[in-house]
Amino acid sequence: MSSNGTPLPQGSTATTFARVLDELRSIVGREHVVAEAERLASYNKIMLPVPDEQHAPSAAITPADVEQVQAIMKVLSRYKLPVYPISTGKNLGYGSAAPVRRGQIVMDLRRMNRILSVDADLCTALVEPGVTYQQLYDYLQENKLPLWFSCPAPSAIAGPLGNTVDRGVG
Repeated sequence: MSSNGTPLPQGSTATTFARVLDELRSIVGREHVVAEAERLASYNKIMLPVPDEQHAPSAAITPADVEQVQAIMKVLSRYKLPVYPISTGKNLGYGSAAPVRRGQIVMDLRRMNRILSVDADLCTALVEPGVTYQQLYDYLQENKLPLWFSCPAPSAIAGPLGNTVDRGVG
């Protein structure tokens, strides 16, 4: 257990994990690395009938682009620390923002929320993992594209990438 009440990643010491957090902060900025138990609460809500502590994360990090993801993964790989990626963390019917195992580091991709392209002829959209259904809907409306999609039960706050990867419907 770290000094702030969060679990340490398996195989890590408090000193090593503090060094890792400093390295991560140098990549994404201090405000985009969460390691305090009270600030991690939103990453510890699960939809299973088990104690939340079984899924308590060690930290959460929110990169803004591919280069930051790559740099983060180099750090976590070097220290052999477990990472749990999420797109928006709102696909609650299929999972949540809580990691599968206690002590994982959540990589929250919600800041990577750009719509890169939409092809109305092929009916495809190239989006970053943090794009929500609401953003995609708004884009289609603003650009007067003759497309529609079926939004799943979690509503517009969920994301198409998370829904697709989690074998969702819609």
